[in-house]
Amino acid sequence: MILSGSSDIIKKCEYFATGTQARTQWLSFSNGLVLVLHQDFLALYKNAMVINDELGNGLMELVDLTGAGCLELSEQGFVSEYRAGFVGLKDDKVILITPNDIQLFASKADALRNQNELARLQLA
Repeated sequence: MILSGSSDIIKKCEYFATGTQARTQWLSFSNGLVLVLHQDFLALYKNAMVINDELGNGLMELVDLTGAGCLELSEQGFVSEYRAGFVGLKDDKVILITPNDIQLFASKADALRNQNELARLQLA
């Protein structure tokens, strides 16, 4: 049986170079969740409308990145490629999106072996 539809989790990828969201990249998921990437943190929101909420309503999970976990910014943002639950970053780090977690790894090899995780956001 051939299933129609897309296996892509990420519907849209936007980089903001200026303004109130300067130096962040937003990954909008097909279910409405938004993962915000910054050099120093990863944040997961219920949807894009609540990101600017001063009270933090809609923030589901936040993890600070320190040391080797910090992301490297380029003129186009952090993301170099994405498909399904895989996000390749400009500095060779990898984000894996699974049904239960969003995990940051230092490399594809670490992600493949599920070793040396740098950060984790829980979805469930």
